[in-house]
Amino acid sequence: MHSSNKNDEKSATEETKADFHGGAVIDKNGKEVPITEEMVQRACKVLNSSKKDLPR
Repeated sequence: MHSSNKNDEKSATEETKADFHGGAVIDKNGKEVPITEEMVQRACKVLNSSKKDLPR
């Protein structure tokens, strides 16, 4: 049973690597975290909403 957990973890890791296209950030623990589409979309929303506060 313990080995199946390792296999599950390996599959998740392999899946992340398969989707990884070179962009990553380093988290506070020093772990490389791939940048996702969701992260990019969230950042764009923050930038767009902050742009409203700028003088024209």
